[in-house]
Amino acid sequence: MLKKLLPNYFLKFLLKAGVMVLIYTICRVLFLIFNNDHFPVVYFTDFLAGFWFDIVTVAIVFLPLVALEMFPNKYRGKTWYRWILLIVFNIILFLTALINLIDIEYFKHTSSRSTASLIKMLGFGEDLKQQIPSFIGSYWYLLVILVLLQILGIWLYRRISRIKDDSHSVSWWRQIILFPITVGLFIIVGRGGFGVRPIAAPKAASYTIDQNIQLVLNSAFTIIKTWGNIELKEKTYFEQNELNAIYNPIRQYDDAPILEQPNIVILLMESFSVEYIASINGEAKGNTPFLDELIDSSLVFTNCYANGKKSMDAMPSVISSIPKLMEIEYLTSSYAANQIESIPKILSKKGYETGFFHGATNGSMNFDVFADVSGFDHYFGRSEYNNDADFDGTWGIFDEPFLDWTADEISKMKRPFFSTIFTISSHPPYTIPEKHKNTFTNGSSEMHNSVAYADYALSTFFEKAKQTDWYNNTLFVIVADHTPASGTPIYFKDMGNMHIPLVFFHPTNQFFRGREDKIVSQADVMPTLLNVIGHKDPFFAFGKSIFENSPGFSASYIGDKFLYFGSYKDAHYLLQYQDEQILGIFNLEDQLQTKNLMNDLSLSKALERQLKAMIQSYNHALINNEMTVE
Repeated sequence: MLKKLLPNYFLKFLLKAGVMVLIYTICRVLFLIFNNDHFPVVYFTDFLAGFWFDIVTVAIVFLPLVALEMFPNKYRGKTWYRWILLIVFNIILFLTALINLIDIEYFKHTSSRSTASLIKMLGFGEDLKQQIPSFIGSYWYLLVILVLLQILGIWLYRRISRIKDDSHSVSWWRQIILFPITVGLFIIVGRGGFGVRPIAAPKAASYTIDQNIQLVLNSAFTIIKTWGNIELKEKTYFEQNELNAIYNPIRQYDDAPILEQPNIVILLMESFSVEYIASINGEAKGNTPFLDELIDSSLVFTNCYANGKKSMDAMPSVISSIPKLMEIEYLTSSYAANQIESIPKILSKKGYETGFFHGATNGSMNFDVFADVSGFDHYFGRSEYNNDADFDGTWGIFDEPFLDWTADEISKMKRPFFSTIFTISSHPPYTIPEKHKNTFTNGSSEMHNSVAYADYALSTFFEKAKQTDWYNNTLFVIVADHTPASGTPIYFKDMGNMHIPLVFFHPTNQFFRGREDKIVSQADVMPTLLNVIGHKDPFFAFGKSIFENSPGFSASYIGDKFLYFGSYKDAHYLLQYQDEQILGIFNLEDQLQTKNLMNDLSLSKALERQLKAMIQSYNHALINNEMTVE
């Protein structure tokens, strides 16, 4: 009966779509196998929900084939036409399978499925060109899997092609009627049904528990859904007066300066999670002996949480107090052209010379452009270092020689100066210089060894800095850009997954000593430094000074949900928030996030109110380009 109603060419087309769904399902199974630590409890319904997202994805990516194969014609049986269809099918299969396989490993670092910003990020500078050899070397098995999936897809496609084509016997009127029906069907499915709004990634939360959302999603789907400019929407949770009372990004401090015209050096340490730092995590042994020793003579904030999961999130967070509170990174968004405040812009007006040091190849992650936009006088990268004998083969210059050279370059700068140094060695593929190959081997993984090497490089930088005339009048700020992948339950949960160090060290000023458990974030660095030097003019910042006599907070948008670290009645909590709904609330002492407190209505209302106020201010400021104080 079905064959009488539907021609063979239509059934063949549906079977080809089914092949694609099968490939995506295999990718999901592999995603779970390689990341099983992140999904300790998985339900059969998770795969049913994932199956639906795969069908939606296929409906979207198959639209070119709908146009080619279902448009009324008599050529479907022709050899040349079949070759066109085969090529288009294989291109779609290759690209979408590749994206899903990349996320098998990339997810470990970002804790979410990739978005379109991944494509943009790889287009910056020569990052992709430089990383391909190391990617192939480290993740060769993914390439093998990709080839096997392609072979499987081709084999099934050819089996389907054996079904006799009946285009020549199907009347024009039937083909003409069937074409718009097919187009309409695929558009409806691609939208996720008949809803007013097309299905989006946050919808996955409706089908599964919070920690399994990324398992349900399809990476091709998340990239497609974030392609083009992500536009924020104005929120009207509060009237302006009430909003300002809850949260106001216009900051102004009347405090006397803690330091008079100090030199300032920010050290942005690649992937330095609290997991590796014994003096903060309380473990008997860590991977950062020098930093642990320095912390004993510093002011350290033990509840600092990153404002993003990528290096591209850290730069605007630290330098301009702009956290990541949207689906894509600020530097890849249409708002990156906004007028912004920044530490170098403000300090330059006070007579500071400013410089940004990053050992990677110039252009990497668009940092050179952001350094210019944010007002740095100088950018120092691999090109300025100009000695590829110290090139790590992938990213740029090894930390030890680059930091040694950086200390020399800083010594040439006019006093006072402001410098930001972004390290690179504690990053995949975790390369260590040959002369240190047998030195850093005690870690449980290559990542741990590379962190130990980066910590050693940090120690050599401080030893050299001690010999300079600027050291004793310099405030050093040490903060991580984000956390890396972790196999430890505490550190792949949302709480530990964002936990980074924030350390203030001054060689002579005893004010910067001690430990604080106040919640802080990368976005607090800029207002804190301006508060320290006694800057009294109003300025725009989404963070606030850590020395304000009020509770702190940290906010980010990771894995299609907001993570908000805030306080209520002198206790610290994590709020997970998605699509205007609270997913969970956990006390920060509950590191494994075992007890959800979301049913505590007063607690839920207070934390949600704080986050909503921040979201409303954030969206309004970015949409209207109001991120400066006139």
